[in-house]
Amino acid sequence: MQIVYHIGAHCTDQESLHASLVKNNEMLVQKRVAPASTPKYRNIICGHLKAKAAGSRLEKTRLELLADILGNTEADRAIFTNGNFIRVPNRIFENEVFYTLTVEKLQAFGTLFSGHDIEISICIRDPESFVPAAFGELHGRSYDRLMAGTRAEVLQWHGLIDQIRATLPNAKITAWCNENTPFIWPKLLRCVMWLTDEDPVEGGYDLIASALTQSGTQNLQNYFKANPPASEKER
Repeated sequence: MQIVYHIGAHCTDQESLHASLVKNNEMLVQKRVAPASTPKYRNIICGHLKAKAAGSRLEKTRLELLADILGNTEADRAIFTNGNFIRVPNRIFENEVFYTLTVEKLQAFGTLFSGHDIEISICIRDPESFVPAAFGELHGRSYDRLMAGTRAEVLQWHGLIDQIRATLPNAKITAWCNENTPFIWPKLLRCVMWLTDEDPVEGGYDLIASALTQSGTQNLQNYFKANPPASEKER
């Protein structure tokens, strides 16, 4: 089975991917793609990863684990999303390191789903806007506590991507910039959902609406309805 995990990052598309999966659930099930229900699979995966980190023996096989997550859904591809998978917002920086538990968490995840084709997706954001946005998530805590001695000017996303690649060398990685997300959202949805250019996608214009007025969004949708693009490149 193909296992897709969208791991954030914080202060990017938030829960937009999960919301789009919900909108397209009926079609995805027909195509044997399972967008798992949020609270259930996050708790199950988190519980198993904590048990593994503690050295405990897992009580269930990998097949039983997937059965717990997916229920009776028959699927060739499962999609999970969790922006807090690596760290919660107030621990993004720790010991002068950016996302300290990347290797540990992904190693455990890779072991948990070994034998499956793992894909990791991540949305990154310009550090100049990422740090203030992350600070805004702390709700009154100090800037110094957020940064934990880390200098903002040395924040580099390529180091995190390199860690993902080194930890899961056989995994497919899909990464994109938050600043581009509203304009490439339909393409991203098709990529993550395993759909073709011909497959209809609900919610493809949801994020562009954040950059347009209500009338502008309606005009855009009307235009594409009257002039459907022949391909994603044309879009």
